[in-house]
Amino acid sequence: MTLWVLSYAEKSKIVVMTIKDRMKQPLSIAELHIKDSYKGPRPHKIRLLTGKNEEFIPPQQFIELLRSANRIMLTEGGNPANEVAFLEMLKAFQLSADRVKICKHCWLNKRFNFVNSKSIKYHDELICEDCAKDELIRAVRSADAPYGEKSVDFLEQVLHKTRDLDRTIRMLSPERLDPEFTRYDTIRTKPYESTVRVKSLPLAKKFKELLLQKSETLLPVQALSVEAGLLEGKNQFVVSATATGKTLIGEMAGVQNLLDKKGKMLYLVPLVALANQKYDQFTERYSKLGITTSIKIGAILIKTSQRVKMHTSPNADIIVGTYEGVDHMLRSGNADFLGKIGTVVIDEVHTLEDQERGHRLDGLIGRLRYAAPEAQFIYLSATVVKPEAYAKKLGAQLIRYDHRPVPLDRHLLFCQENEKSNLISQLAKEEYSMFSSKKHRGQTIVFTNSRRNCHKLAGALSIQASPYHAGLSQYERKKVETMFAKGELPVVVTTAALAAGVDFPASQVIFESLAMGIDWISVQEFLQMSGRAGRPDYHDRGIVVLMPVPGKSYSSSQSDTEEEVAIKLLQGEMLSAGVEYGEAEQLEEVLASVAVTSSVQDLRKIHSLMFGGFDLDKLVSRLQSYRFLEKKGNKVTLTLFGKIIAAHFLPVSKAFLIRDAVLADNSPIKIVTNLEFFDAAYFKYSNQIGSSLHVNMPSRVFQGAALDIVFDGESLSQLDQKIRVLMLNFASDFLTCTCRDSPYCGCAEQKFSEKIIRLRMEGMDPSQIIKILEDKYGISAYQGDVFGYLDGAVRNLDAVELIARVHSKKGVTEEAKKLKKKVQG
Repeated sequence: MTLWVLSYAEKSKIVVMTIKDRMKQPLSIAELHIKDSYKGPRPHKIRLLTGKNEEFIPPQQFIELLRSANRIMLTEGGNPANEVAFLEMLKAFQLSADRVKICKHCWLNKRFNFVNSKSIKYHDELICEDCAKDELIRAVRSADAPYGEKSVDFLEQVLHKTRDLDRTIRMLSPERLDPEFTRYDTIRTKPYESTVRVKSLPLAKKFKELLLQKSETLLPVQALSVEAGLLEGKNQFVVSATATGKTLIGEMAGVQNLLDKKGKMLYLVPLVALANQKYDQFTERYSKLGITTSIKIGAILIKTSQRVKMHTSPNADIIVGTYEGVDHMLRSGNADFLGKIGTVVIDEVHTLEDQERGHRLDGLIGRLRYAAPEAQFIYLSATVVKPEAYAKKLGAQLIRYDHRPVPLDRHLLFCQENEKSNLISQLAKEEYSMFSSKKHRGQTIVFTNSRRNCHKLAGALSIQASPYHAGLSQYERKKVETMFAKGELPVVVTTAALAAGVDFPASQVIFESLAMGIDWISVQEFLQMSGRAGRPDYHDRGIVVLMPVPGKSYSSSQSDTEEEVAIKLLQGEMLSAGVEYGEAEQLEEVLASVAVTSSVQDLRKIHSLMFGGFDLDKLVSRLQSYRFLEKKGNKVTLTLFGKIIAAHFLPVSKAFLIRDAVLADNSPIKIVTNLEFFDAAYFKYSNQIGSSLHVNMPSRVFQGAALDIVFDGESLSQLDQKIRVLMLNFASDFLTCTCRDSPYCGCAEQKFSEKIIRLRMEGMDPSQIIKILEDKYGISAYQGDVFGYLDGAVRNLDAVELIARVHSKKGVTEEAKKLKKKVQG
C-alpha cells in the first residue's frame, strides 16, 4: 500500500489529506492547528473531518501517520506564514515535504489530483481535466440554449485540444467575436514554387501575351495539368479546390485548339447565372484575339424591356452553355449546327450525382463523346469522393491538387436567432474595413436557406448588402455581380442553391443557416460553399464562419440539431451518392441519344460511355411500345412524337399527359398550367396574418396550412380590413372549386398559374404582373421566378403545338401557337 499525506496551508490551519494508493478520493481529511512552543512549531489540535462525529486525533498519532507516509506533500499557493511553520514542524521530526501543484477545484470538492503544464487553464490557474469537464457541463446547462450530446462531445474535444476552459466556454457566450476563441481550425496552404513559366508554354504568341498580363507563372494545378499533357490534347479530369485556377486549364486547351484550327470550344456549366458570367468574361477577354463567344442556356427568353442582349449563334468560336442548353441542340437533331468541336470543358462535373439533374449530364457527356470523338475533354470539379473511378469512366487522366491557394480560417460561432444580424453585420464591417496585400477590400458572402431569408437578412444588416438568388431577374443579378466585382458591395446574401454558381471574389463566407430549404446541406455542398472564401488574386486568406443555433432543426423528421450538423460538417468526410437513376430517367436518355444516331450499335456505344446502367434492349422495346421510336434491324429512329419528347426534355409520364389532353381537345392554357404550377408565390403579409391569428403562417401560398387559414371564414374575420379584402379576393378567384379535396386538389395552383399567363397575354412584363398580384391579392413573387415560369410555359406550349399537329388536332395546334406567341411577347 502506498500512503501519501497532502497538506495545504490556510491562514489559521493546515488542511491535511491522507491518500491511499494514489486514489483521487482521500482516505481521510483533517485540520491541523500548529502552536509555537519553546522547541518550535508543534502539532496542537488535529480534528478529523471525515467522520460523522467530531473527532480529534492525538498529536503523537498524527506524527506517527506522518512518519509512516511514503510521501509528504505541501501544496503551492498556500498561506506563507503557515507553510513555514508546517515545514519547521516537519524538520523537527526529521521529516520533509515536496512542493506540489494540485487542482484547486478538486481540493475544494475534497478530492485530489495533480496539475502540470499540460493541465487545463481556467481563470489564471490550472485545473485537472475532470474538473474542467464538470465546469464545462455546468456552463452548457446554464446556457440559454439546448445543446445536444454531440455538441457537448465536440466542446469536450475543443477543451482537450486547446487545454483552455475559458476559451471553450467563450464559445457558448454571445458577447464574443474574438477570433482566437471562435476559430475551429485553419486549413493551411502548401507553398509551391511553380516551375512552369507562361513564357515557355507552346501557345500562340498573342494568346501567351494575353496570359502574361495576369501572371508570369502558372498556379500549381495548372502546372500539373500542363506537365501531364494538357497542351498535347490529353483528356483530363481536374480535381482541386475552388479558386485554384481550374477554369484557366480549360481555357488554355480550348483557346489554343481554336487557334490551331482544331475546332471550337464548348464550356458547359450547371447554372444560367454562371453561364451568363462566363459568357461576359470570355467575350471581354478573348474578343482581343478575334475570338467570338455565344451562349446557349436552354431558355426561350421572353421579350421584356430588361432583356440583356447576348450573342446566341452556334457559329461562334466559344459556346458557353448550361448542360440543358447544349443538350437541347443534340436532342433536337442539330448536333451538326455546332460545327467542328475541338474542346469540351465541363465544369462542376460532380453534378453527375445530383438526383434530379445527374442523368441529364451523364447523357450529355455520353452524346458529346460520341458526336465529337476527336475533341479534347476537360472535366472540372472541386469535390468528388472517388476521383480515380470518375477519371477512368470518363476516359480522362486524373489531375489532383489537394491544397488551397490561400489559408482558410474556419470559425464556429454558437448563437441565437435574434443575434445573427448584429453578429453578421459586425463580422462584415470588420472584413470590409480591411485590405489585402493585393489592395482588395474584404467582402462577405452570407449563405441562408431560402430566397425570402435572403431579402430579410440583407435588409436587417447594418452594412450595405444585397440579396442574390435564382428568383431575381437576369438584370438584377447582373447589377449585384458588377457591384460586388468592383468592391462596391460589402455583402451578398445568397442561397445554398447557388453554391456552385457565380464567382464572387469574397474573402469571408458566413453560414447563417446550414440548410438548403428544410434539408441539411451535405459535406460536399459545405466544401463547395466554404471554398468560395479567399481568392489568390485578391486575398491573403479566407474566413469561414458557421453560425448554428443550438437545438434548432427545420423539420420534425430531423434527428440532428443545427449545432450538431455544424460539427459534422467541420469534421466530416464526403460521401459518394453515386451516379444512379431509375427507369424513367433511363428512357429519357435513350430517347435523347437516338436523336444523335440511327445505329443500334452506336447507341450501345453512347450508353457504354455513361455511368448509368442500361438494359438497352428492354428500354428500346419499351419506347417502341410507346411509339416513341421505330426499330428495323440495326436501325433505330425517332417517331415524330418521339422527336418532340426528346427535344423538349419531357419525361414519358408528362408526354402522355400532354397527348391525352390534346386528344381530349383541352385548351392549351389548361394543359400547360396542369403540367406545371407556379408555386413560388408568397403572402406579402404573412407575418401580420400570423400575428393576428396567433398561428405560424407559412409565407409560401401553396405550402403547409396556408390555404386552410385563408379558406377559413372565421380566420378572415380577425384580420385587418385591408388584408381581409386581399385574402377574400384571393379566395373568390382561386378557391371556388367544388372538389372534395379543396383547397388541396390542385385547382388553386392551376388557376393562379393561369392568371399569370393571362396577365402576360395582356402584354405585361414580370414586374407588372407581380405588382398586380400584390395590389389585388397581397401576393408577391420574384421576377426571375415569373420569367422562369413563363419560359417553361412557352416550351410546354411548343410541345403542345407540335404534339397536337402530330395527332391532327388543328384547333389545339393553332390555339397553342397563338398563345405561345403572346406569352413570348
